[in-house]
Amino acid sequence: MMAEPTNSQGNFNMKAFITMAITCLCLTLSSCGGYAAPAAGQSSGINITGSWQFTFTSSKNSSMTGSGTLTQTGGAVSGTLNLTGSCTSSGSFSGSLSVYALGFTLTQTGEAITLSGSVATDSSSANGTYQVTSATGACASAIGDSGTWSGTRTATAVSATFVGSIQPADRMPVGVNLRVTNQGAQASGTADFISSACLHSVNVAGTASDTAINLKGRTGDSSVTLSGTWDKNANMMNMTSTVMGACQAESGMGSMTKIVP
Repeated sequence: MMAEPTNSQGNFNMKAFITMAITCLCLTLSSCGGYAAPAAGQSSGINITGSWQFTFTSSKNSSMTGSGTLTQTGGAVSGTLNLTGSCTSSGSFSGSLSVYALGFTLTQTGEAITLSGSVATDSSSANGTYQVTSATGACASAIGDSGTWSGTRTATAVSATFVGSIQPADRMPVGVNLRVTNQGAQASGTADFISSACLHSVNVAGTASDTAINLKGRTGDSSVTLSGTWDKNANMMNMTSTVMGACQAESGMGSMTKIVP
């Protein structure tokens, strides 16, 4: 217990008491932690993995574009870009995403470019500035160049399992486990139908974008089309299952949730 401060005459000293109370409060807050700034590499739960298209607008040379797939693990981001309008045809990306702040290095043969900027809260676009830090050989004319860049994610890259159910019009719900992988616009996987009268395991393949997926497969005398929309990070999916053939009565709509990142 904190003793009450007194003055030399033994009377209560309010000023000393307030000073002591503030000191104790500061010590308590220090020991308890309180607000902590995000650590380097922390990504606020967003993930920019997927296919991207970039435009680099130069302050002195012609602009260039790039397309490729970025992969994010924790806060680390890497990938390879195919370049148009540059002194080389490709380059490698490496850098980090910390909360919404991006920091990259684009390394090409004979040239290195540093990029900084930020990603949108839905993780589907980004923009910032760049600076050429070194340039030799065929890229020598780019030395000292700087400018702005922007990027748009064109497809979410997914390797995951989704679970959910489809509700036919006049039957009990049909459970579905969908294992799907896509890089860019091509997607493939396996759909396992649970408690179905005639559907079991179906290999499916098709296309995927940043917001939608369309897969088709066939088993026995039935064909299955799974058309879905998902959020920007492919965590939730609204799915329509269209079945043709003997199992067509099991067509329906439902929702699915990603369980394996």
